[in-house]
Amino acid sequence: MDHEDRIFSVTMIDKEDELVEGMTRHSWPLCYSFHLGGLLYLNDAQTEDDPVYAVVTIDKTEGHHGVIGREVGRIRPRGMDEAAVRKFVQDMAKGRYQSENPVHIEAEPAWHHSCEQCRLTEDE
Repeated sequence: MDHEDRIFSVTMIDKEDELVEGMTRHSWPLCYSFHLGGLLYLNDAQTEDDPVYAVVTIDKTEGHHGVIGREVGRIRPRGMDEAAVRKFVQDMAKGRYQSENPVHIEAEPAWHHSCEQCRLTEDE
């Protein structure tokens, strides 16, 4: 992961369609991420204009929001069609991983989260 020190805001979703739509049709703050089927799809991008999602397993949790897991795949959905993104998501769900790199991250529920990546700044 490029941003293992980032505190991620995670939204729980129930359907593959929601994840595919979220990754292909919307722009999100750099911390905004998804949880589907036991996997975290963490926004590991440099800019909001070019999203990159690191797919991370949840092998163990610690404290309130600590996650110890493995980065098992990466996807840059910008410019990909929905069918290709859907296939990637299905492969991840079936355990067809691309890698197994250990990670230790902080992942907060979206309702609890606020950070410099998503916080609105007030006009002075």
